[in-house]
Amino acid sequence: MEENPPKVSGQVFKWFERMKASYDLSIQNVLTQFESNNQVQQGRMDEAHKQHIAQLQRNNEQLSKQYESQIEQLNKDVDYYRQQIDRKQETIESFNTRYDTVLQYVSPAKPDNTIKEIFSEDDFLTSISQSIKEDSITSEAIPDSDTEATPDTEAEAIIDTATEGDLDDCNQLISPNENPVETSLPTQDELFDQAILQRKDGACDQAFVLFEQAAKRGHVKSMGAMGRSFFLGEGTEEDPVLGLAWLINAANNQLPQAIDRVKHFAEHEPVLYEEAMIKIAELM
Repeated sequence: MEENPPKVSGQVFKWFERMKASYDLSIQNVLTQFESNNQVQQGRMDEAHKQHIAQLQRNNEQLSKQYESQIEQLNKDVDYYRQQIDRKQETIESFNTRYDTVLQYVSPAKPDNTIKEIFSEDDFLTSISQSIKEDSITSEAIPDSDTEATPDTEAEAIIDTATEGDLDDCNQLISPNENPVETSLPTQDELFDQAILQRKDGACDQAFVLFEQAAKRGHVKSMGAMGRSFFLGEGTEEDPVLGLAWLINAANNQLPQAIDRVKHFAEHEPVLYEEAMIKIAELM
């Protein structure tokens, strides 16, 4: 009876070892199967990636060929349109040449003078004293002293020859209700000569004011000077409409240099001329 327990324990121990060996074998088989499956799956994934990359490369090559083809076509289109533009430009230049040729035969010759060239001469700005000197040289005869003097000349002669005492006596005889004669008021010619001096000194603004005062009192050469000032912007802002209006006013008063210039503008600048004609009424 005592020999049976050791046999049982030995059998149990052997059974346990067999179970352990079977379990280890099963685990090993599972690991081996897993490793095999993993390698197969990894191979499939690598193959799929390779195929995808190859497809992408083929697509990229195809797109590159399409883009190259489109770029080549666009370059051809650019060259074509450039040629068309060059031809159009040559045609336009040809038409312009023909147009200029036709205008030379059909249209009257138009002067190329600019505004500044038209008014480059200072024939509007000759002082009265200089004009009198030039007129005295070219005149054929000197009027007699008995020639009837104009009212303005008589008044100026009286003022020039009167002494201060005479003027005081005259002022005392003027009644309070009458306006006294302003003996210090400069004449139109004096205003014009003062304007010329101011302009020579560089005071164009002051010269413009003096020209305007004389012109509004009817001084013809001051009217021409006003026109010149507005055209060239001397002493005032440039205003061709007002400048031509003053010029027309001077021409209407028979200023020769104004007549020539008004004729030029009437022929070559009709719109400006019409606008200036409307402005004339606002000047005086």
